[in-house]
Amino acid sequence: MTDSDTDRSHTAAPALIGALLHLAATDAGLAPTATSALSPKDSEILAEVEVALRNQTLNENGVKKALAEVAGSIASVRSSASPVPLTAAKYERQRTAVLGQLGVASSKGASVWPPTSQTAVQRFGSWNEALKAAGLARSSVGRAKGQLRFDEAAYDQAIATFVADCDDRDLGATYKAYGEYAAEHKGEVPSAAAVRKFYGSWNAALASAG
Repeated sequence: MTDSDTDRSHTAAPALIGALLHLAATDAGLAPTATSALSPKDSEILAEVEVALRNQTLNENGVKKALAEVAGSIASVRSSASPVPLTAAKYERQRTAVLGQLGVASSKGASVWPPTSQTAVQRFGSWNEALKAAGLARSSVGRAKGQLRFDEAAYDQAIATFVADCDDRDLGATYKAYGEYAAEHKGEVPSAAAVRKFYGSWNAALASAG
């Protein structure tokens, strides 16, 4: 396996979608559904998740258990009466829990499943596009009508994504670092000054990410 194969930005798209579906179902508290009728596309997603899990050197029982849970999650999302929502902040909270259950630690340069929300953003172009690819409810976050350019959910999502990216790269989630991050994503996320004003302090902003 080459370095490019293990780079976080090279996580297979179906495996990313599998992570989104699994964590969305977990966050929504959806009960696993019978998986006998998974579509060919969803079966491909499950197959890529299996590849990712085996790359993490889980034992056979661990892989089978995790795959059964993911399959149940996919089926439950697909059978839901309405599209299932998922914010980046909630994704990161559920991701931390799943990694703990799998006994896997996120490490710099490694392709860990579930990947960070930032990986999904990088792969699909935006969080909403990632949700769209997974068939989840698209978020209304982002620029809001009226005087407020970003709504509360957009601030929470921006901070959660930034913190996850810092964790993945072993960088400190500082106010200065966020300022540089916001400059790189100008117009897509609130500025550092806007974040501090919105939350009252940078520490309060970090606390919002859980």
